[in-house]
Amino acid sequence: MSTPSGANKRLITEITKLKALSANTDGSSVKFLLDKSPIDDPSGASRGGAGNSAQNIILGRILPSSSNYNQYAYQIEVKLPAEFPFKPPEVRFVTPIYHPNVDEQGKICVDLLNASETWKPTTSLVDVVKAVADLIDSPKIDHALSPEIANEYTANKAEFDKKALAAAKKHGLSRS
Repeated sequence: MSTPSGANKRLITEITKLKALSANTDGSSVKFLLDKSPIDDPSGASRGGAGNSAQNIILGRILPSSSNYNQYAYQIEVKLPAEFPFKPPEVRFVTPIYHPNVDEQGKICVDLLNASETWKPTTSLVDVVKAVADLIDSPKIDHALSPEIANEYTANKAEFDKKALAAAKKHGLSRS
C-alpha cells in the first residue's frame, strides 16, 4: 500500500477541518455540515484522490445567519480541480436560493475564488466556506450575478425579503 501523496494529505486535512465546522458552537462562526467528500469513497481516493477531478467533489450545507436564510441550510458543491490547491475550487449552490450574488444555475461570485487576484495555494476550504456564508449573509450588490434581484434588494428590500423567505421555505434543507 502506498503512502498518500502530498495532495491527498492536504485533501484529508482540509476535509477534517470542514467536518469540524459542524461541531462549531460559537454563534459568530460559520457552520457547515459535510454531506459527501472524496475521502468517503476509499476506492476513489486511492485511484488518484486530489489528482482525480471526477472524484474531487465536496457536498455540504452552509447554515447562514441572516434573517432571510437562518431557518434553513443550503447545499453547496465544491469542485476541486486537479491542480488544487494551486487553482481555486469551483463553488455552486445545489439548493436554489434567492440571492443577488447567486445565479439560476447556482453559480456564485466570491472574490476569494478569483484565481488571478486573490486565490493563494494556502487558502483553506474552511476559508472558502466562510466566504460563501458571509456573502449570503451580506450581499455584495456591486458584484451581483442577478441585476434584477440586486435592484430589488436595494430599491424594495421588503419585497426582496418576502421572495427570499418564500424561496427558503420552498427549497431550504434541514439544519441538522
